[in-house]
Amino acid sequence: MQALNISNVSSLARFGVKGPQAAKWLASHGVAIPKDVNCWVQNAQTLVMRLGVSEFLIEDQPGGNVCEKLVADTKRVAGVYKIPSLQAAWILDGRATPNLLSEVCSLDLSESALPENTVLMTQVAGISATVLKQKINSEAIYRLWCDGTYGVYM
Repeated sequence: MQALNISNVSSLARFGVKGPQAAKWLASHGVAIPKDVNCWVQNAQTLVMRLGVSEFLIEDQPGGNVCEKLVADTKRVAGVYKIPSLQAAWILDGRATPNLLSEVCSLDLSESALPENTVLMTQVAGISATVLKQKINSEAIYRLWCDGTYGVYM
């Protein structure tokens, strides 16, 4: 395992939606959503984060096209507000990742502080960011998103 890998995945398609009918609207499009706030679920095509009671961020994984289908639905629905999702995004992994994050993140991202399938909103290097931890092939990786205008800085 390398000490630290940082992969820019900003090119993955994203879609945001919020509002009192957002969960129902996503379900009508076949999108599985997390039951709890600040949690995430993933399948082979899509990562879905529930950022609040009625706010969601969906990110297609390589080969996925769910975001494209959601954007293509231009029918207006009361209580559903689509949000442009132009975040910069990274995957961080390697044995030095927890040390790096402890230096730049305002929250503790250790194993005990970041339970499985939890999404955190925090500050990373002074920038508001969304962070989650996943296990891939039994190795921990961290996913990070921030406003796209801070991409170069981050």
